[in-house]
Amino acid sequence: MNDMSLLRDYLKSQILKLEGTKVQEVKQKSEILVQHFLSISKSELYLKDIPLSKKDIKNLNYLFSELYQNKPIQHIIGETYFYDSKFLTPHGVFIPRPETELLVDCAIEFLSNKKERLQIIDFCTGSGCILLSIAKQFPNHEYIGIDQSEIAIETAKKNRDLLGLKNCTFFNEDIFKYKKSKADLLLCNPPYLAYNEIDSLDSSVKNNDPLTALTDFKDGTSFYKYLIQHFNQLVRKNGIMLLEIPFSSITNDIISINKNFNSNKSIFCKDLEGKNRVIKIY
Repeated sequence: MNDMSLLRDYLKSQILKLEGTKVQEVKQKSEILVQHFLSISKSELYLKDIPLSKKDIKNLNYLFSELYQNKPIQHIIGETYFYDSKFLTPHGVFIPRPETELLVDCAIEFLSNKKERLQIIDFCTGSGCILLSIAKQFPNHEYIGIDQSEIAIETAKKNRDLLGLKNCTFFNEDIFKYKKSKADLLLCNPPYLAYNEIDSLDSSVKNNDPLTALTDFKDGTSFYKYLIQHFNQLVRKNGIMLLEIPFSSITNDIISINKNFNSNKSIFCKDLEGKNRVIKIY
């Protein structure tokens, strides 16, 4: 058996090839890729002598060629973890970020003492990870996810089915035209990058995440203006709105929009670094 026939040696050679490229976290991503392909644990990866067939090497070479192009590992393997659950994330669907889990935390806090059946609506739902993570904790409420992307909605439906959740409906719609019903809890992690910021993004983001999930093609505040100004048309009495906000050049603009156009009460929820990450309007 030659050296390249052992997974451990194959992995080492691929990591060496990737070092010095634009790819970040080379070792971690390489490990995730082979673990996913062979359905093995990290300990098995290094403690067992796992042989590779010529077919295995051919398939792994293709996956690593995707990684050489700085494609996100979540798109290459087609899945990621968010709030302790696995979600499908094919190419064309926005990859969930760990910081967005705070939005789920805030929603769970709101729902924790609610006895009645409520309606939760998630605008810009993407893979459905936010809505489905909440539904997994509180399965007795009604959940609706809205997104203008067809592939996002199809992916969200698949994620719902994989998690075995029955009370979640997804619609392919423009949130600016959504009129079906009001929410007791309205969630949104909107596109918040200004269009002129896109070129400065890492290639793994700007070339792979859908552009419509990154920017409003204006100054990054369009969704905030609409949602905050239409709070009373979108949210039921005693309901709340939770919006993720960035820590970027438009953060102060969003705070000003909330101050100038919001006639309701609001507070900011901070992340682990003490930065304002979610605005709660009620």
